[in-house]
Amino acid sequence: MGLKAKDKVIAILLIVLAIVVFVGGRYHDNNTGFTTEKWVAYQGNSRQLILQDLRDRTQFVGMTTEEVKKMLGEGEEETDTFLNYYVGIPQGLFGTKADGEKEYFVISLEDGKVTKTEVCTAGVLPKESYKAENIN
Repeated sequence: MGLKAKDKVIAILLIVLAIVVFVGGRYHDNNTGFTTEKWVAYQGNSRQLILQDLRDRTQFVGMTTEEVKKMLGEGEEETDTFLNYYVGIPQGLFGTKADGEKEYFVISLEDGKVTKTEVCTAGVLPKESYKAENIN
């Protein structure tokens, strides 16, 4: 009889675990999936949550500046050779990372087309960047 009670407890624990995994997965998908609306209406570091999904699903190289702007809106800083989009302050396991440098999604352009993308901290933005440190 003790074995049957033990089996019931194990079954209940497995069901609870399955529910937690399912709900947690749905929560993660809803909060880390890229949409233009989430990107444009970001608050604080919310772009960090969706940036990886954006980069995984989008082939930027070869896109035109207009296509990028249609997807991401206007950059915080733009020149003929790059677009900068503020991403946030990197987060560590226990909050903001010690250096606290702002991160940007930098899209490099040549002749109006994307040549590469990268995530940079404010200290290594393109040399043409003259106001990046003042972006909020």
